[in-house]
Amino acid sequence: MNHRATVATLALFLAPTALAQSVAFSEIRVDEPGFDLSEYVELTGAAGTTLDGLSVVVVGDGDAGSPNGVVESVIALSGTIGSSGRFLVAEATFSLTATPDLYADFEFESSDNTTFFLVSGFTGGLGTDLDTNDDGTLDSTPWTGLLSSVAFVRNALPDGVTNEFYYSNTTVGPVDGDSPAHAYLCSDSSAWKAGALDTAAGYDTPGTANPACGSTIALAFSEVRTKQYGADVDEYVEFIGTPGASLAGLVYVVLGDRAASGTTPADYVGHVEMALPLDGAVVPVDGRLVIAEPTVTFPLNVDWVTPADGLNFEDNSTSRTHLVVSGWIGQVNTDLDTNNDGTLDTTPWSGVVASLAFRGPYTTDHVYSSNVVPVDTTSTGSYTAAHGYACSPQGDWQVGAFMYYLSGGDTPGTANRDCAAGPVLECGESIAGACNEAHANPFCSDVNCCYAVCTLDPSCCNEAWDAACVTQAATSCAVATASCEFIDVRINEIRIDMTGTDTLEFVELAGTPGASLGDLTLIVIGDAPSGTSVSGFIERVRPLVGVMMPVDGTLLIGNPLTNPDVGNGAGTGGANLADNWLENSDNLTFFLVRGFTGAINTDLDTNDDGTFDSTPWVEVIDSIALIESPTTPPIGTEFAYGPNRIGPDGVFVPGHVWRCQDTGCWNIGLFDIASNQTAGNETPGLSNVVCDASDCLGDFNDDGVRDGADLGSILAAWGTSSGDVNGDGVTDGADLGAFLAVFGIPCE
Repeated sequence: MNHRATVATLALFLAPTALAQSVAFSEIRVDEPGFDLSEYVELTGAAGTTLDGLSVVVVGDGDAGSPNGVVESVIALSGTIGSSGRFLVAEATFSLTATPDLYADFEFESSDNTTFFLVSGFTGGLGTDLDTNDDGTLDSTPWTGLLSSVAFVRNALPDGVTNEFYYSNTTVGPVDGDSPAHAYLCSDSSAWKAGALDTAAGYDTPGTANPACGSTIALAFSEVRTKQYGADVDEYVEFIGTPGASLAGLVYVVLGDRAASGTTPADYVGHVEMALPLDGAVVPVDGRLVIAEPTVTFPLNVDWVTPADGLNFEDNSTSRTHLVVSGWIGQVNTDLDTNNDGTLDTTPWSGVVASLAFRGPYTTDHVYSSNVVPVDTTSTGSYTAAHGYACSPQGDWQVGAFMYYLSGGDTPGTANRDCAAGPVLECGESIAGACNEAHANPFCSDVNCCYAVCTLDPSCCNEAWDAACVTQAATSCAVATASCEFIDVRINEIRIDMTGTDTLEFVELAGTPGASLGDLTLIVIGDAPSGTSVSGFIERVRPLVGVMMPVDGTLLIGNPLTNPDVGNGAGTGGANLADNWLENSDNLTFFLVRGFTGAINTDLDTNDDGTFDSTPWVEVIDSIALIESPTTPPIGTEFAYGPNRIGPDGVFVPGHVWRCQDTGCWNIGLFDIASNQTAGNETPGLSNVVCDASDCLGDFNDDGVRDGADLGSILAAWGTSSGDVNGDGVTDGADLGAFLAVFGIPCE
């Protein structure tokens, strides 16, 4: 690195561009014995990436005048990177065993400090002086974007007079007192290595994979948090590595699922969800590197701050594999396991430096690392762990707490929890003890009640769940539940959330075929438009003027992609919304009212106490509140309204709820649409499932036989109420036992 480069200059060198993850220098030859006939530049990038508008710019000394920062060579690029992920630019006289993708005139100087820049939008020219005062800092950068740079160095400590400056953090050389004739990016690390002057030495690999250097960066995952209760502001990753090691050239990649989109079905394995370049991250002297977003609440422990949403960790319960790779040439949203067999079909990188997987609860998921954080099993179900850490000293991976820092499981920047300390105890753990009974350990087994009490009395989650905690639980944890009243007209089924973009949200009403709904209005009540936690705001209004109940007795309200009976409507008199019209990750209340006189964005609870101050309607026909936090007051969300409430689904607001066709009772469906449809519980625009188990206990598909298909329905509904056989409101081992007792017995 230029020893006189300023901080501002270094920031310029590392500035991200739209193409920064796609195209970079991989191999360069500037000299050879005799005549320089086979000079070349090799680039790597994602297959299909266009190079139009890019240029290779070489900066060194001038023929006369300024000895520093002069543009010596410019190669305008064109064409597209092929399936190999490599693009070779060479002279017309090129004679090595490779076919160039582009021929160009080369004017590469050797035996000097020279800097190669790969840029977009170059507006300079040959002879342009970019360092007019010869101080080692570029005074002008006649390009719109910097994609990659590397300096071939003859003198590592130039004075700008007898030896010219160089202008990149990434360097190779000196070699025996001279600059390299050839250099390549090692396939097993982010380091550049000098090759040989003679092309016959065997180091040149234009158009093919570069050699390994045996210099893989010593780096390992130590601790990762991907989600938490409420907003995910404290996502972070901690690595253990060699003090002083730079992560420049490495990319943090996360493999997970792909959401359904249009006719494209959901795919739960092998998709690139995130690719974050780690340029600028350096392992500190203590060997613990903590990387986090700007929102973290422990900023003093963070060594490298990512761009906003740099750690794009999804929080649904599927498996994830975290990788740090070298030589990345892939793209986000690419499927690397096309046949979903658990083996990657393509690996768009030259080497894997570190890996870790979080195992999800679904057996159809796959992981691609031998280091695995196990499934987090709590009293409310099984989930992908929110926090995982390698316990000390054995390094075994353990499940941490869902709530950040509360129980001491999080230790970013310091030694990890001792393996001998056992599992991290937290709210919702079945072994934590009942919330209505005092016990010596902190926490209790009802996750929402536990959070509600500890918000008001932190000692209940730090010291012990004593009598005072029990008293507080009696006040904070009471919540109304949905009734089984069967009414007409009624709200019948709702989906507010799904994997990926919420394109299939809907609200279904049910009632007498042909009945006029013209004086009814569906309204959705949540928080303020600004997204703050203010309660009682009308978020959506769907008047039903001129609408009649269809002949099948169900009215489907949704976005145009779902082929609904009526569109969702952006608001009173508004146009239909394509997707994301229903908020999620909050308490949300649906009202079907008669004689509505209000308007969207009206505040019905001005003092935010959970009670309406105004009710701009004549009559409430039906209501249902979808609950994320059932406590009073709610945690991290707004109040819900009305007597009928359902949820939470574990610690989340239900993504789907439905009403029994025969009893009117509300049930929580599965978050995953495909699994929910397999279980038979997602039926937009059709009659809902009949739930009265007395008809034929365990015959979920109503075919008169209790068989393997019904067993599949129970397993698909595990942890929800959808496959409940014994009537306790949750599908679990007791239901499986009750079903197996009647398995194979025909219905009467």
